[in-house]
Amino acid sequence: MSSLTRHLIAAGIAAFLLYPSYVSPSPARPAVVRDIRHWTNEEYTRVVIDLEGEAKYEANFLPADPVRKLPARIFIDIEKATLRDEIIRHPREVRNGLLTRVRAGRFRAGVVRVVIDLERESGYRAFDLSNPSRIIVDVEGRSEARNRPVLPDAPGKIVVMIDPGHGGKDPGATGPTGLREKDVVLAIGRMVRQKLSRLPGFDVRMTRDSDVFIPLEERTGMANETNADIFVSLHINASRNRKARGVSTYVLSRASDKEALVLAARENGVSVKKLSEVRFIIDDLSLYGRKKESLKLAKTVNDTIVRNIKRRHGPVHNLGLKQAPFYVLVGARMTAVLVETSFISNRSEEKRLRRRSYLETIADSVVEAIRYYGENGALARAG
Repeated sequence: MSSLTRHLIAAGIAAFLLYPSYVSPSPARPAVVRDIRHWTNEEYTRVVIDLEGEAKYEANFLPADPVRKLPARIFIDIEKATLRDEIIRHPREVRNGLLTRVRAGRFRAGVVRVVIDLERESGYRAFDLSNPSRIIVDVEGRSEARNRPVLPDAPGKIVVMIDPGHGGKDPGATGPTGLREKDVVLAIGRMVRQKLSRLPGFDVRMTRDSDVFIPLEERTGMANETNADIFVSLHINASRNRKARGVSTYVLSRASDKEALVLAARENGVSVKKLSEVRFIIDDLSLYGRKKESLKLAKTVNDTIVRNIKRRHGPVHNLGLKQAPFYVLVGARMTAVLVETSFISNRSEEKRLRRRSYLETIADSVVEAIRYYGENGALARAG
């Protein structure tokens, strides 16, 4: 038994053992498997099974069977479900040295089986998300293949993925006078990209550059696929308490307080109860040694934003560095933080967020923090 396996067992992370069996909650109605998507690099693949309707499912692992000439594989049985014939006819080819393909079929009456054929035995994690329903399977492990896919890396540069939250059909939070979170964070994201791209040594990407909806799991998948070194998700806070104000920055972990849990539930699009049930997905950060580096970047970002707002715009409430189970950070294989800048639900802070000079200050602060962090060599990749 490896030290990693012993660590996982000791931590009680039943859903992230090397070969776990995970059983989901019971469904409310029959489901249809409508699509299978994936993002990959040479040491990671995220597979997403899109569903119409909730579904009960179970994920398991089977070792290779040399006699029957079958590869090691992960399979997900989805009960009381059917699938489109198109998915059966066209398996998703991957072949990245970690896994070969993803295929699906009708295993037995009322049960759809999705099979992930592996080139070698690998660890994995399965979990589900709602609105819309989908099952996410993260397959982990460094590829040993010689012919790895060519990724759009920038040799010698620090690759930064900026993630403006929400977008499209998801407006995020809305202020008292109608200002929308999705519009504010997109404006900030574009400013960050423009400013950071001027600096030597940085290659800046964005998960979205227009008003489009991108699922949470796709954002992290994009960052992993491009081998990003830093992932920064931009958001604006909101609260039922209209007097709530301030700046906070988060890393992935269990919620540091009740407010953090409520905020994460809102950003994830789920209830607090649902979020409390999926404990295992937030423990993966410590497995790759990224939490320490994410905490460093988060503190740098938060302190820089607070200092610059105070200097340029007046008083600001520092809510500090926090931790919460944000789905958008789950599975990130690089230093990753989520920024909640100001409260759009607060009239005075919404007024600030309407000013370009204020958004410039936030963007300048994020750039300053990333530059300081990157130039000091504090980068941590999963290894």
